[in-house]
Amino acid sequence: MKTIRRLSIMLVAVLCFTSCKAQQTAGPNPNEIVNTNSSSNNTLPGASVMAFGPNNVLFVGDSKTGILYAIETSGNELKDPVAFNLNGIDRSIAKTLGVSASDLIFNDMQVHPQTQEAYISVKRGFAPDAESVIVKVSPSDGNISLVDLSKMTQIKIKNIRTDDFELYGRPSERLNITDIDYHDGYVYVAGLTNGEFASTLRKIAYPFSDKQEAVAGIEMYHAVHIQNETRAPIRTMTFEEVNGESTLIAAYTCTPLVSIPTSEIKEGNHIKAKTIAELGYGNTPIDMITFTAQEQDGSYDRKLLIINKERSASLISLKDFAESNKGDGMKGFSMGPEGTKIFPVPMSGTMHIAEQNVMMLASLERDIDSGSVNLVSELKGAYFRLSNFDSEYEFPDYKYTETEPWQDFHNMVKPIEGYPELVRKN
Repeated sequence: MKTIRRLSIMLVAVLCFTSCKAQQTAGPNPNEIVNTNSSSNNTLPGASVMAFGPNNVLFVGDSKTGILYAIETSGNELKDPVAFNLNGIDRSIAKTLGVSASDLIFNDMQVHPQTQEAYISVKRGFAPDAESVIVKVSPSDGNISLVDLSKMTQIKIKNIRTDDFELYGRPSERLNITDIDYHDGYVYVAGLTNGEFASTLRKIAYPFSDKQEAVAGIEMYHAVHIQNETRAPIRTMTFEEVNGESTLIAAYTCTPLVSIPTSEIKEGNHIKAKTIAELGYGNTPIDMITFTAQEQDGSYDRKLLIINKERSASLISLKDFAESNKGDGMKGFSMGPEGTKIFPVPMSGTMHIAEQNVMMLASLERDIDSGSVNLVSELKGAYFRLSNFDSEYEFPDYKYTETEPWQDFHNMVKPIEGYPELVRKN
């Protein structure tokens, strides 16, 4: 009970720390969203993955063509934490593009560091030549608009894999670029290559020039398969300082979590990644982010959050990751989760995640009941939406007891999620 009270106090403290505006903002009604721009002259051949870089430049990787784009973005800074509560965002985006919601394929989402707008890349249909569009969604009023592509540079990635093959009917060309991230003057591009080692990691200097570097391959130990592997590409990655050293943290399919010192990522080098954890067999990681969140004792800690396709999300303290990284890495057989302390959090159905502001994470999630796609905000420290559950607390005859630790938290969260009328006084 003491632990629950401390957790409740911690979450309330996080909420009180931020603006009251966020507590009172229910978010716009998707049926009232204003749509601007037309889709003409705003399309790309493909937009598989995205990442923001310096001066709010949006990097976009196209796995099919092997092109990396850099798009200049701008907008007014939003300082207050305002929640997304946009159920059925797929229908609203489809209306903007003049297509059916069932024809949209959601590829990625990022949040603009200055405006807090959600940038969402979608493919307009299932045809091989269907083009992609990037829309941005405002948390303040839910306005949907197309991203201006007039200020854009691009570079062709060298030596992408050309001998396409299928994985259970899915073309392997989608693995040419599996993730991108910007770090210290370079865009890092993970994916497949035409080399001896299929999995590679490229460094492309930005602003773009002719300078491209590629490591000779990445080898990592896969505990489920009990072997070192070089074929599978990194699926999601991020950069952090670990034990005083710049480090790439990456996750693979089925599901080794590894560390690679940034200093080893250089032209021609064959990397042997250190396997820190096995996240659990039969799974594909979708997104990986790091952020700072408040602990139960009031202190702050850096967190690593990994969104999984077939499992609950994996929350890891970077302190625990750093401690595990001091060893030699995992050996032997494991179906996971194992290797470092992993806390599962209830974010099933999440398609993409991004840090939104000091208080919230933006989540693009598939509603398992309706099948629609929602754009919502998750509270750091909670990592779930109260409104996603049929809770006993909401039954008309339920009454909180004097020892009940959750009433203040529930009353704080409900207005943020768009349900101020459900605040209870007893």
